[in-house]
Amino acid sequence: MWGGNWTAQNCNDLDEIEVLRDYLQSIKPSSCGIRLFVPASHTETTAVLRKLNVRFITTEIFTATAETSKQIAENELAAAVQTALACDADALVTTNSAWFPYIDEIDNLGSFLTDTGFLRRPCELFVRGHDIPWAFGSPTVGLTWNGFYHFAEQDTLKIGLDFLYTAQKKKASADAQEAGRSLVHNRIPNICFTRDRLLFYGIQKMAAFRANWKRQQYNFEISYYLNFYYPLLYGGFDHIALLVNHCLKLGLPEKNVGARYEGFLDALQAKSPTLHGIFTDTEHVDFMKRIGALRHYASHRGSLAPGKLIEKPEREPTNEELDAEIAEAGADIILHFMPKGELRDSVQEMLRYNFKMAHYEKGKVVDGVVLIEIDGKWGFINPANDTEWNFQKFLLFMNQVLTELVTCL
Repeated sequence: MWGGNWTAQNCNDLDEIEVLRDYLQSIKPSSCGIRLFVPASHTETTAVLRKLNVRFITTEIFTATAETSKQIAENELAAAVQTALACDADALVTTNSAWFPYIDEIDNLGSFLTDTGFLRRPCELFVRGHDIPWAFGSPTVGLTWNGFYHFAEQDTLKIGLDFLYTAQKKKASADAQEAGRSLVHNRIPNICFTRDRLLFYGIQKMAAFRANWKRQQYNFEISYYLNFYYPLLYGGFDHIALLVNHCLKLGLPEKNVGARYEGFLDALQAKSPTLHGIFTDTEHVDFMKRIGALRHYASHRGSLAPGKLIEKPEREPTNEELDAEIAEAGADIILHFMPKGELRDSVQEMLRYNFKMAHYEKGKVVDGVVLIEIDGKWGFINPANDTEWNFQKFLLFMNQVLTELVTCL
């Protein structure tokens, strides 16, 4: 924490976070915690925290390194960032709004710049990633995942729940009510859970970056949840189309219903031009194609495993040079205990490959990307970075459909 002139809202935010910290402390055995660091010389901040009975740890202020100063020219901010990195802080919390234009530079260094209000969101994600359901908007303790998102995502589910109420009140068909129920009560919470796991592992990946870890960068965990997230999202489009089919009694067999199926869209055009316009809106169609490209690959052709986009070095190291690097690092010790043969040769090639890739990584352009094809055009995207954006885009489409559909019941 680095700031001054803490407002009443700042104090309220910190008080709410302290409630969560008390809850975490009550859980035995403990699985995670939230620590607040404050420079010992920031007497105004420490006085505010003591008055609020918010626990904190004091730290010295660290001088910015050359790398940090290169990224951030503002001297005080550079010192604040360096101090945050020295504490291994996931977030640098400030009241100085003039610093927020530096958010990308600070992110590149391995920390996240925020205010006290937005700090609550990464705190939620952090504890949810440790299997502790928590939402500041509905601070209920002891919940399981079964019902958690109905408390935590009330704004997300509101239009869906209103639709279900109206569908029941107006005696929509059993198929329509069941399609709506499974969409609102099953699919959306499943999507929320997977979204939160991806965002949690984004926090963990940043921690691994700060620590310069090589073996654990949370790529496997991110890949695992990506391969659920995109099928859940893309299936949601067809799920909504199925709901429309039942509500409007289009009469199409379920296997012939899909958000982009021509037969469904033709039948929808004849029944409700307004809903047809939502399904065929260019922005929604482009989004479906983007999600579809990832979903189809994950479901039929492979596994989404984001990798690094790198530049080839001007000169690749020779095997002799790689062997010298391996020996200098002491990584060749395993070879000394293995007899000559195919197994030893394969281990040696693996070591050479790993050290060779270290040279490639010096020219790394971007991490966490996958190659996709949309309408014959190829490009790289970072699917994990799109997690929150994709969720909001899907929610916008669903809510537009349900808002119009409820008038047709």
